[in-house]
Amino acid sequence: GSLPKKSSKSFPDLKTSLNKMVHDELDQRIDPRFRQTHNTEVEVRIEEEDAAEGILSCVEENAADILLLGQKSGEDRKAVYGGKVAAQAPCDIIFVPETHSSSARKVLCAIDFSAQSKAAFDRALYLSENKGSSVICHFIQDKTKAYFPASTQKSADRSQSRAGKKYREFIESFQRDPDNFPCRIETTDELTSEAEKIYQAAEDESAELIIIGAAGNTGTETSLLGNISESLRRMQKELPVLVVKHHEGKKFFQQLFG
Repeated sequence: GSLPKKSSKSFPDLKTSLNKMVHDELDQRIDPRFRQTHNTEVEVRIEEEDAAEGILSCVEENAADILLLGQKSGEDRKAVYGGKVAAQAPCDIIFVPETHSSSARKVLCAIDFSAQSKAAFDRALYLSENKGSSVICHFIQDKTKAYFPASTQKSADRSQSRAGKKYREFIESFQRDPDNFPCRIETTDELTSEAEKIYQAAEDESAELIIIGAAGNTGTETSLLGNISESLRRMQKELPVLVVKHHEGKKFFQQLFG
C-alpha cells in the first residue's frame, strides 16, 4: 500500500500530539528557570512554516524590550528566518549560539561615536558598573568617509590619533574616565571586513559578549552599523551578539542581567 498524502486526515491527532510533546518539553525546561525563580509570566507558542512572522507578532503584541534568538551551528544552521526577524524587530536582539557562555564577565562594545553607539555603550556601561564586567571598546572605521586611505604609516598614525581623541570625548560624554575603558583602534588592514575585525578582537580579548548598535534596517546595507550587525548575525560564531535597537528600552535588559 501507499503512504498517506501530506494532506491526508488518516492521523488527525498526530499534529496535536507532536505539538503537545514539544510544548511539554519546553515547559519543563522553562519552569525552573523562570516561573519558579522569577515569577515570570510564560507563554509557549509553537509555530509552523514561517516562524519569523510568529516571532515578530509576539514581539509586537507584548511590546518586547529584548528578543533572544538562538542560532545553531555547522550544517544544522539553516538561517531560515533570522534575517527577517533581525531586520523587522523593533527591540534589542541577542543572537545566542549553541556553544555560548552564560556569563558576561568581559564585553566587547563596537562603536563609531554615533547615537547608536552611545546606546550600545550605555548597555556595556550598565554591565560594567552593576555586574562587574570588564569592557573593551573597538573603534569601527567607516572607510566610505576616508577620502585618502591610510596607505602610509604616517597617515595611519594621524587617523589613529584623531580616533583616539574622539574616543576620549565619547567616553567623557558619559562622565567617565576613558582610561578605565580601553579601546582598540585599528586603521590598517583594508582587506578584512569590519565584522570580522570585531569578532576577532572579541576572541583576542576573551570577551563573552559583543555589543553593537543598529541603525536603520539591519537586514540591508543602507548603513555602516546595519551592514556590520547583519554580517555578525550571518557569521558562524561562538559568542553571543547583542544588537541594540531600542535605545530607551533598557528596563528588561537590566532585569536580564540583574
